[in-house]
Amino acid sequence: MTAPIEQSYRLTVADVRRETADAVSVTFDVPRDLTHVFAFSPGQFLTLGVPSDRTGLVARCYSINVPPGEPLNVTVKRTVDGYASNWINDHVAPGTTIRVLPPSGIFVPRDLSDDLLLYAGGSGITPIMSIIRTALRDGTGRLFLLYANRDERSVIFAEPLRELAAAHPDRLQVVHWLETVQGIPTPDQLQAFAAERLEWNAFVCGPAPFMKATIDSLKRLGFPRARRHQEKFVSLGGNPFGDVDEVLAAQATLMAADDPVAG
Repeated sequence: MTAPIEQSYRLTVADVRRETADAVSVTFDVPRDLTHVFAFSPGQFLTLGVPSDRTGLVARCYSINVPPGEPLNVTVKRTVDGYASNWINDHVAPGTTIRVLPPSGIFVPRDLSDDLLLYAGGSGITPIMSIIRTALRDGTGRLFLLYANRDERSVIFAEPLRELAAAHPDRLQVVHWLETVQGIPTPDQLQAFAAERLEWNAFVCGPAPFMKATIDSLKRLGFPRARRHQEKFVSLGGNPFGDVDEVLAAQATLMAADDPVAG
């Protein structure tokens, strides 16, 4: 028997904000009767159905960057040959409708008043940003963020991070690491940031090599598994959106195009 497919919803884009040359934040208008469906915890993500002429919809996961209670918003950074991320950056505008699954994911702090050691690389800042904003608003713990990027122009949320650090100097410390200036952080350098925070809870999100190097450094310092949290997006098999109208229409169009007597 086929497992039931989680229900998806068609949401309208309310706003698109250009964060950097290759990243945008997309705000969705969630109808009042779906507010409970799209309630989320800091660090969770949405699965979007991006139109495809091959499969009807392709499923891609993008993290939420805001705290619960604020308008639903995800950030999408272009990736090399990334069909979905490029389509979103190039074509999504206010009024666009997109199929969306309810929030998901377990990259979520157990207690917002814990002291949190946060490592982000590139667009991995997105769920971390949700955690920071929520913890500063609703918790009491200290937050330390190491944020690695290629160069200054690629830093997403640069200004909001400056504002948050200035508003909460006793709770939030942000260290930017730029590859063009400092090179790729070494294991010893990654360990140094955690050495004085051995009792904190660590959250790591970013490119696979960055996450591996960071997690390895935490392991060498003796961080127990229960206090090491790593965000992982697993590739989705098949079509998690079911036989929605967009999929059927695309399939019908492709079948007609392949039929030598059609049209």
